[in-house]
Formats: sequence, structure tokens, C-alpha cells
Amino acid sequence: MRAIDNLNAVLSGRVPERVPFFPYDNKIPRGALARELRNRGMGLCCRRSTLWYETPHVWTETRHHGDITTVTHHTPVGSVHTSTRRVVERIDTNSRSVQIDGLIKEPADIDAVVFMIDDTVYHADSALYHNLARDLGEDGVIWETGSFGAPYDETRNYFGIYTGLEEWIYAQLDYAAEFERLVAALERRAERMALLLAQAPARIVTFGALEGNYSPTQFEQHTLPFFQKHVPVLQGAGKLCALHAHASNLRGYAQVLKRTGCKIIEAFTPPPVGDFPLADARAAWGPETIIWVHFPETIFWYGPDQVRDYTLDLLRSDPHPESLVLSITEMGTACISDDEGERAFTSGLRALMDAVEAYQPQGAPAVLAWTCSR
Repeated sequence: MRAIDNLNAVLSGRVPERVPFFPYDNKIPRGALARELRNRGMGLCCRRSTLWYETPHVWTETRHHGDITTVTHHTPVGSVHTSTRRVVERIDTNSRSVQIDGLIKEPADIDAVVFMIDDTVYHADSALYHNLARDLGEDGVIWETGSFGAPYDETRNYFGIYTGLEEWIYAQLDYAAEFERLVAALERRAERMALLLAQAPARIVTFGALEGNYSPTQFEQHTLPFFQKHVPVLQGAGKLCALHAHASNLRGYAQVLKRTGCKIIEAFTPPPVGDFPLADARAAWGPETIIWVHFPETIFWYGPDQVRDYTLDLLRSDPHPESLVLSITEMGTACISDDEGERAFTSGLRALMDAVEAYQPQGAPAVLAWTCSR
């Protein structure tokens, strides 16, 4: 089977010839290593959005000063800005900057942010999907994605993706009424987006992200209703819904995650980084849930023999290979700019593929020892 055939087998509930290995395409740098791994059966998971938007009543101003880029959004009810810093370190294949502050820095900023959200008009362009599908061919899969998450979770982004956690927490207490206005605006935005996502050409729609920075009880209160409302609609439109659950403390969320109704739980990170072994997750979620595993890159530092053994143990721990995908969804080669790190990552990926090739899922179709041409 080709990589895409193995993945399609899993997406259809059939046992693949090999457990698919489909890392995010921006975590595996293009080059000789990627070509080698793709020739050995690795596929690419391309997360893209066919939605684009405009804000007809917002004027955006961009200024560059040194390694800082500041974008200011001017609205009829006020202006807000956010800044990014250009970095020389490797992040991923399509990013060379990191955000250093969010749009909301004080309660008054919420007026402008709410105006921007309500002013956002979304459009669908299926050509974005079909052009990539044409280029990608049978080497990967395209997911529909793009800022479609539970409104409560999405509020976090406006306080700073990397720096605003404390501000986000205090905002919910110090100016709760303004915070609720922000949530309500994002709920209105989600309604507009959902109509377009249901018609998107991609089979898999990913939305939401479990960061693990609030309790399972809060997830049930604030986030679960979003999934219970939108997942059935998207499933009715023929979509497979995926939840990005990359929290390292996932064990505590096991039961509430099952109630989201998502077919795919991806970015699942087993020990030693996460606290939830794959076997335990399978016992909690059953064979009907596709577990899309993020391979913990820390294992690469133990050397290729340990990587191979760890991967084989991981694969053997899941009694349902028809619902299992291996991936790299998080760090990848982020911040690796030295020869030692490059060697560890390269040898680790090769050893991972060695294990995937060596493992024969129980119930897999027989591998023919001959080839034919036409």
C-alpha cells in the first residue's frame, strides 16, 4: 500500500498494511531527508484553510522597526496593536517570527477587538484546496483548519499566544462583563464560519485545541457545548472532525474528550512528555476514535536504537491499529540549528520509520513479495 492508502484504510476503519506516519508538513523540512522518508512510506499532513476574510471597516497599519513588526488595527471605536519579533532560529518551514504581545492589553481594548470580530466577513475559496491537492498528489492529506475553535478558547489568542496567559486569567475576573462580550462576539463568528466549513472540500476538519491550562470541569462548562453543537453538523456534511489535544496533562480530560464526538483526537502525546499512555487512551476512547499520535521528540536524544524500541512498544500497546496514526505535530525541528541536534533528529526519524516498517499490524492485508507494472 502507498502512504495514502494506509491512511485511507484507517480513516475507513480498516487495518492498514502499515500504521501510517503522517507528520505535519511544516515540521519536516523539505530536502533529502523528507524525500528519503516519503520514498519509504511517510505521508504529509497539510493543515490549510480554504477560508479568507476581510474587515471592510478596519484600517490596518504595519510598521517595521529593527527586528520588531507592529501591526495596528484602527477601528471606529479605538485602535489595538500586536507585535512580532523576527527570529533567526528555525521554527518551522513557514514561520520566522514569534508574537510578543496580544491585541488586548487593557479592558478598553476589548471594544476594538469585538468590533473587528463582528466586522470580519468570511469567504470560501475551494481553489486553495484543489491547487494544493494537485501539487501534493498522493503524497499526503489536506485538513481544513483555521481559527475555528470554542469561543472561550479563542479568547486566549487575543491576550498573546505565548505571553498572555496571566492576563487572560485575570481578565475573566477583573472585567468579567467585557470578557463575556468577547466570548459572545466569537460565538457569532463561529456561526458564520461553520456554514462555510461544512461545504469545504476537505474530508477532515480540525478545530479547537486543548492546551491543558484550565481544568476538565471548565472544559465541560465552557468548551464542550461548542463541540456538541458543531460536530454533529459537520459530521452530517460528511466531515471527520479532529480535535488538537496536545496538552501534556491529558489523562484528566479523558472522559470529557470522548463526549466531544470528534472522530480524531490528534497531537496526542504519550509519556514521557504526556501523562497518558496510548494503551490507557485506547481503553478510554475505544476503537471508534482515531488516535493521531504526536511522537515525543525527546526520545530522539536517546539514540536510534531507543527510538526504534520505543516506537515498536508504542505500536504494540494499541490493540486497534485500524484507528492509529503516527505523526509529528508540535516541535519538529523547531530551534534545532546545530549539527548534534540535526543528527539526533535525522537518525531518530529513520529509526522511527524502521519500526513502522518492521511492525505488522494484526489483521493487516498480506504484503505481496512481487511487483508488476502496466
